[in-house]
Amino acid sequence: MVIQAIFLLDTLDKDINSFAMRVREWYSWHFPELVKIVNDNYLYCKIAKFIEDKSKLAEDKIEALTDLVGDEDKAKEIVEAAKASMGQDLSPVDLINVHQFAQRVMDLSDYRRRLSDYLTAKMNDIAPNLQSLVGDSRRLCSGF
Repeated sequence: MVIQAIFLLDTLDKDINSFAMRVREWYSWHFPELVKIVNDNYLYCKIAKFIEDKSKLAEDKIEALTDLVGDEDKAKEIVEAAKASMGQDLSPVDLINVHQFAQRVMDLSDYRRRLSDYLTAKMNDIAPNLQSLVGDSRRLCSGF
């Protein structure tokens, strides 16, 4: 099971990265400035889901956005960028699709995190000395 989990983690890493890039590409048609403000893929998906239509992002949402990004200055920067954005309007159907795809990326990322925790626990059970010696032994075992 360990080797299968390792292969699945590797596949998930590639897929999540690819899908997150697609969300960034797709949402950038609407709000291109956000890519430069938010580097983390998971956080980008959360913010894209929260904002949806950038034209409806106003000062009254700064507090909720601050909770999401963990930084009030960054939240204000996002709101200001949305006001001056050069992106085009997306249809409601397109925004729904971006929203749903961003949620799928987040779900896959959450599953990947749980699988990684499972693998760590499994390695602690079957090879605790190896686990304590090399830490995350996923890469060490991936040669099998």
